[in-house]
Amino acid sequence: MGISPANTESQKHMSDVAMARDYVRDIGGKGAASQIISRAFDRLADMFPHREEPRNRWTERRVRSFWNREAAVVQFREMVELHRAAEQAKSERKLLEQARKEHAAFIEKTASLAALLERQDEAFHSPQIEGLRGICGGVGRAGTEG
Repeated sequence: MGISPANTESQKHMSDVAMARDYVRDIGGKGAASQIISRAFDRLADMFPHREEPRNRWTERRVRSFWNREAAVVQFREMVELHRAAEQAKSERKLLEQARKEHAAFIEKTASLAALLERQDEAFHSPQIEGLRGICGGVGRAGTEG
């Protein structure tokens, strides 16, 4: 018993659609399906406007068809564009996460410097303490409401 060629072609297209769905997820990020689709469409339309080729423009319906696995075929051009957009989205998220970590470390260091100055001589270092508190947005301030 062998596998019929038609069945093999169908499975190939399904794997392409599944891969396209994964790319849409990578591009759209986390959230509800409608948000993921909308963000993915916005990024694809911005990155690949196809002004001179209107038939190749991205539509929200096309992106949704990948998400819902309704597409029969994924064109090579679409797969390449999905891949490029997904790589860019992932690198932007990685940079953002790194910046958030660096910012949290900066805030922690600034708050610890303010606390150190308070322990040494609060009256003498009060201008520096207030400056550090201003930088870190009041983190570690004694008596702060909320």
